[in-house]
Amino acid sequence: MKFKSSLSVTVSVIMLLFLGCNKDDVAEAVILQSVEYSIYDISNSGISGKATFTQEDNGSTHVLIELQGAYTSENPAYIRFNSAAEGGTVAITLHTCECAISNTTITKLDNGSPITYEGLIQLNGHITIHSGVGTQAPIVAVADIGSNAN
Repeated sequence: MKFKSSLSVTVSVIMLLFLGCNKDDVAEAVILQSVEYSIYDISNSGISGKATFTQEDNGSTHVLIELQGAYTSENPAYIRFNSAAEGGTVAITLHTCECAISNTTITKLDNGSPITYEGLIQLNGHITIHSGVGTQAPIVAVADIGSNAN
């Protein structure tokens, strides 16, 4: 009898734990504003899309990249300094576009310097999408961002 009682108590406690956890309890960031940049194919790659920068109330910037025509399972993405025509060094390594989507939350540059939403939308920079691993892999699509955007 004692075994059945402790088993039912254990099952009840586990059920309460699972039922008591609700995803709605997690505070979601509030979107304050956003800007969208078009991503253009280069070298007739057929890859294009858009990048959306969203300012969140927690001080971070969310970067969502959505690609069309990306047939590989992974396309590395970077925010680089200067315009796409000039090229430049990597400022921020973004999450790889897996199945044509990348989601990255940004609060600082790769060198550790903090950067805000305002800093990103004023940055002399561009986004590069690559066809292979690493910053030296062929670039298949670009988007001028910040002060370089039209």
